[in-house]
Amino acid sequence: MTPAELDALIAGNVRAARARARQRQEDLADEMGWQRVTVSNLEAGKRRITVADAVALCAALKISFRELLQGAPEDVFQALDLTGPQ
Repeated sequence: MTPAELDALIAGNVRAARARARQRQEDLADEMGWQRVTVSNLEAGKRRITVADAVALCAALKISFRELLQGAPEDVFQALDLTGPQ
């Protein structure tokens, strides 16, 4: 999986989790201390996130890191040592 593909996967998972939580982009941005455009760029796959961002996003969206990466190939989970039951 290329970095761009992983960015797009995360973008879709963030967008879906935010929608399930019935949050607006503004709501998530406020919780993250970001501008709304930052959330918009993330959800469009135009912004790469750091590990610290990923941890904060998971907390804000009430999802696990595994859920943030849902749909990634198994080798991504192996590289992060996230294999096995979660």
